[in-house]
Amino acid sequence: MSIRDSSGYRWYVVWLLLLVFILSYLDRYILTLIIEPIKQSMELNDFQVGLLLGPAFSLFHVLVGIPLGWYADRANRKYLLIGGIIIWCAMTVGSGLVTTFALLLLLRLGLGIGEAVVSPASVSIISDYFERKERARAISLFMAGPYLGAGLAFLGGGLVVKWLETLGPINVPFAGMLEPWHMAFLMVGAPGFLFAALMLTVREPERREKLASAQGFGKAFTYALERWRGFGALFIGSSCNVAISTLALWNIPLFQRVYGWDIAAIGAVTGIFYFTAGPIGTALALWAQKKFAERHIDGSMRVLILGLFIGVPASALYPVMPTAELSVALMFIAFIGKSVATAGGPASMALITPGEIRGQSLAIYNTFIALVGPLFGPPLVGLVIDRTGDPASIGVVLFGYVALVGVPSILLLLLGLRHYREEVRRLESSLVTGEAARPA
Repeated sequence: MSIRDSSGYRWYVVWLLLLVFILSYLDRYILTLIIEPIKQSMELNDFQVGLLLGPAFSLFHVLVGIPLGWYADRANRKYLLIGGIIIWCAMTVGSGLVTTFALLLLLRLGLGIGEAVVSPASVSIISDYFERKERARAISLFMAGPYLGAGLAFLGGGLVVKWLETLGPINVPFAGMLEPWHMAFLMVGAPGFLFAALMLTVREPERREKLASAQGFGKAFTYALERWRGFGALFIGSSCNVAISTLALWNIPLFQRVYGWDIAAIGAVTGIFYFTAGPIGTALALWAQKKFAERHIDGSMRVLILGLFIGVPASALYPVMPTAELSVALMFIAFIGKSVATAGGPASMALITPGEIRGQSLAIYNTFIALVGPLFGPPLVGLVIDRTGDPASIGVVLFGYVALVGVPSILLLLLGLRHYREEVRRLESSLVTGEAARPA
């Protein structure tokens, strides 16, 4: 057995892909820390802020996600990831040189293109490196990336932004005078090119779990639509988790406007929560996954449900607490719940999709959940805040948003759990027979 077939190498690949995932979220979330200086510098309203926080990244992320997922099922996923890293790092560096809202919007769109490949290609690679009994644990570890990346952005980024603000505008050769928020983009974007080089150490794995029938372009849509009850329950639950997770994008304005905190303090607290509550949630998800799997074939889906039961109530309440201390306490619980749910979603998806359409299916999954969360959530919140005429109304607006999205989603997810369970059984049966079982 070669080193590349060993358990140690397989887990090395998981850890490297986790670091790439962390990097993608670091580049994505740095904007939230500097959004208020950008708002003042470019004289933006909260709706424009919402556009930058959500659709500016998510629009192309959604549009190219499915084609890239289809391509990931046919091409070398390693090189696809390398291309994505180079694109998004270039877009982040470019954001550090712009002076207008339109150009920043365009570059954030480009960031979405680069990062659209990360989740489907990485989960597909991990799925082909591990047997089904180990796969959920490996994917759950990989899905700690969003929380660790966002945590690094908030914790380290908050301190960096505060330090850059003490320096004031800096004269950069060939670029001219750059504001502190420009320099923040440059500092987080440039190191990412190293990870593109490290990806060359990853071997493209052989694809597992192919069904006998060929699965061409569009088959992933057909496969999911024919099994819409099981897939639909999963999509709704994961969409709810992503939707409430967008609250973190508004944490800086929330704590500045309502509780009077500065960027460094908010970034430190939020970052610490990503580094503590995030791993706690991931560890809880791994433990729950193991326990549920001993008794239930739908154990990964139950992990998602557990996360929402923890995350939705806490996420709704923390923006409207009368004191910052109570808000922070509930936010910690909300982060744990969202981390649990984040680990459960892709692991659940991997158990109901055959290997040759897994990349496409995960891209469809990511596209769907992005429509509810990052694409529509932030601008909708910003628009409602603008309509109230009071920037300090942000807490009440966020409470209403979580309640309207969270409660119906949990109810629909519970109703659809049995349908998801049927799909897990159906795929396992089809893998034994070698035929794509038709839905009942």
